[in-house]
Amino acid sequence: MENEQPKNLIALLVSSLNEEANDDQVLSGLTRAEIFDEVLMMIITGYETTSTALSWFIFFASKNPQIQQRMKEELREHHLLMIDNLKYVPPLTADNLTSLTYCECVTKEVLRLAPVFGLTSRIATYDTIVNDVKIHRGQTILIALHNINTDARFLGEDKNHHPLAMIPFGGGHRACIGQELAWLELKTIIVRMMQRDITFEDTPENVGGYNERITCFPKNVVVRVRFD
Repeated sequence: MENEQPKNLIALLVSSLNEEANDDQVLSGLTRAEIFDEVLMMIITGYETTSTALSWFIFFASKNPQIQQRMKEELREHHLLMIDNLKYVPPLTADNLTSLTYCECVTKEVLRLAPVFGLTSRIATYDTIVNDVKIHRGQTILIALHNINTDARFLGEDKNHHPLAMIPFGGGHRACIGQELAWLELKTIIVRMMQRDITFEDTPENVGGYNERITCFPKNVVVRVRFD
């Protein structure tokens, strides 16, 4: 049927193919090269972003043992720590993951302090002025995520901040297509590690820094893993 909507993402991308597509007409579709870029980006972001964020969690956790302890206390309060002499790990469900408020705050803090991508970009659709800077239609605007995510009030009085004030996954129509899955993966793995009652310990070689390629990943992470 002509009016039948695509049933999945791949079908949606294929249906949008139009070699005559252009930026002046948003609904004109995508060229073959643009569709290829979208598919390639989905493959890359499906694994590298989460693993990079986990590396940052391990780095920050090793520098803040008190944070790890508080996460374990929250898990203990919810009866989610490993018990029976390391033989049983309580299952994680959507409900008990949602109930772990402090663990969620820690996960958000990792993304705030070390966004996986250093910047994102947008193309201005009309002339405007931002902080006395003239921006003209068609110009590409680079948004430095490291600069806009550094306000600690995000976890305090401004926890219900504007959705575009902190955008580790981007925002609007160009937001990361896999952000919900990535968030679930990241929080689940972090909680799983803390469930097993392990502690990441700092070392003299654990000096941080980062390399920036497709993602911004930690340069020097050298930690000890202690099983409590």
